[in-house]
Amino acid sequence: MTPTRTPPDHPDDADDLRAELDRLVVHRQQDLHRLWELLMSPLGFSRRSLWVTFVDRDGRPLPQLMEVDELPDGDAAVEVGRLFGLLTDAFGDVLDDLALAFLVVRPGRGGLHGDDRRLAAALLAGAHEAGVRCHPVHVADDARLQPVTPDDLAA
Repeated sequence: MTPTRTPPDHPDDADDLRAELDRLVVHRQQDLHRLWELLMSPLGFSRRSLWVTFVDRDGRPLPQLMEVDELPDGDAAVEVGRLFGLLTDAFGDVLDDLALAFLVVRPGRGGLHGDDRRLAAALLAGAHEAGVRCHPVHVADDARLQPVTPDDLAA
């Protein structure tokens, strides 16, 4: 039997994970990075998908986490518009007190791809158009979790 390796800075069990998530407050990009790290470690994904979570005005992550399985391959703007329509229909005025956080996951390695950049740009534009606060979009592959920076969006 091969022992499993716990990633550095990752809680050893569910109680430790829950305790760290309960203490976590998202004020900076590094805090959001840590949130995604806690929720998604260890990295390794079998398909491309989008994860959505919510952060209240005090920076506390809510316990809701949604996965969107079918991501657009081409023009993401139409599908992202539908996603924001669903979110605003489902959450209504509650979204006024929340910020969205998005994580794009996919198998493979190699950092950001063009599709990642296009989807991140569409998500940020969709949030702006919907009048919803949004944290920086993050992307994770099998080896790395990283934010999509303004420089990445301009590339």
